[in-house]
Amino acid sequence: MPFRRSYKANSRHGCLECRGRRIKCGKQNPQCSSCLSRNLICEYLPRTSTPLAWPKIKSRSSTPSIPPPAKASPPIVEPTFLAQYQDLMEPSTPGSLPQELNIQDLELMMQWCTTTYRSVSRNNTVECIWQAVVPREAMRHPFLMHGILALSALHLAVTSNDDTKEHYIRASKAHQSQALLGLTRVAGKLKPYHCNAAFTLSNIMMIFSFALPEIIGQTHSRSPLDELYQVFTTTRDSVDVLADITEWIGNGELKPLLQYDKAQPKMPDTSRLAIMSLAQLNANLARQDPHHDKDVYDATIKYLGYSLDKVSRGGETMIVAFQWIFQVPSKYMELYRQREPFALVILAHYAVIIHFLRRHWWMGEWAVRLIRDIGQHLDANWRKSISWVLDATGYYIPPL
Repeated sequence: MPFRRSYKANSRHGCLECRGRRIKCGKQNPQCSSCLSRNLICEYLPRTSTPLAWPKIKSRSSTPSIPPPAKASPPIVEPTFLAQYQDLMEPSTPGSLPQELNIQDLELMMQWCTTTYRSVSRNNTVECIWQAVVPREAMRHPFLMHGILALSALHLAVTSNDDTKEHYIRASKAHQSQALLGLTRVAGKLKPYHCNAAFTLSNIMMIFSFALPEIIGQTHSRSPLDELYQVFTTTRDSVDVLADITEWIGNGELKPLLQYDKAQPKMPDTSRLAIMSLAQLNANLARQDPHHDKDVYDATIKYLGYSLDKVSRGGETMIVAFQWIFQVPSKYMELYRQREPFALVILAHYAVIIHFLRRHWWMGEWAVRLIRDIGQHLDANWRKSISWVLDATGYYIPPL
């Protein structure tokens, strides 16, 4: 077999794909000749950029903190991790400290690998995936790395004092924007190579959407119903990504995330009776009002029934909760936005699912706040339709 001669680029300004493959780059813009011939995404590191300004914060560790380098590293961009950190891995001048080392990012990665990964896991089997497999994928896909760091920063903000909390929240938002930018760039060109990273990042970003308002607190101008509508809207933006890769995930290394537990059911299997009651109420409303959106509500109730059934049989509550957000018809979202009573009754039943996620720091009291807000929009007759919700959660709605 003939010896394939490798090429070590003599310039650091080639595209990241060529640098990662260690081949000569023609440096054409917007796409070099090598990437054009291979139909690959061609990207370059910026020659100059404004570094992410990290605040000087007191170390959370008992060991002395390491002062940040004189110049912060440039923000991580979209291309391959190997090319991005090639300079760091090459030999440096003896006694010099690589300028790419970012202590704050290392702190966030340590937070993920020791603590945060557990909060998105349901058992030891999937804990291994979130702790080991997901970081490994993040080494290959920087947009996933940004997602990990974003959620870890929010997790640190939960237990921080006011000053440090604001620093972590700002860092989390900065990483979130980079993560979403990277996912957007590959969304239209997804291949099996991207599927694990895209799937896990989509789930991390959904968790982020729930966590952010829970951490920064509700505003007077936005109620829990308003906040959840925003979460739904943001989450549904990634539906095309997940639709393209679900089959790949089901046949790959992340398959356990889509499987059921063999443990005892997480909730009493009375949900089927609740779904039957909703379906009967929908039929009655259709007979009373010919303009009632029966078909829309039928589809919404059907998917809610699937979700509640999966939770009762030990399914991954987090995945189930997010799947329903994708499945509901767009028309239902409009009815929800308009605060139609029956749409809110169905939403209250969905709150039972997120009630079973309340032990997670990123979900917290979402369910109780949501159910109480829904209760304030329902009169006494409509409140009778959410009696199962109150029984299943133990929550109480003050009388009107």
